[in-house]
Amino acid sequence: VLNNMEKKLNGLYHEIAVNLGISDTALWIMHTLCDAEETYTQYDFCESWMYPRQTVNTAISYLTKAGFITLTVIPGTRNRKAITLTDSGIAFCEEKIRPLHDAEERAYLQMTEEERENFVRLREKQFTILEKEFHSKL
Repeated sequence: VLNNMEKKLNGLYHEIAVNLGISDTALWIMHTLCDAEETYTQYDFCESWMYPRQTVNTAISYLTKAGFITLTVIPGTRNRKAITLTDSGIAFCEEKIRPLHDAEERAYLQMTEEERENFVRLREKQFTILEKEFHSKL
């Protein structure tokens, strides 16, 4: 049941990405950058999402060519580049991604505070238990 729900949720986000004409990975990059208060690099996206480097690189390349982001070498690093929204990227976020953020927030707020706390607590517990199981059995 849980796997089915995860697949449905992933399918919903995939449908949104398709409707926006971008890949799932590009959607998540833009989703993250829209409200980013910190600098993100390709490495950050690979590490936090466990995506292969090439998958993130392909999405970043597409978003750069589309004019939504720019890459700037971070001083003091060998080749790390900060990913920054362009004016077109900001406009895309406001028009296409902001409604997604707002819908997520409205959905979350339709749960009571107790339900939200339980939801997060139980997801964390599920992850911790599953991680232990995988590491002890695999």
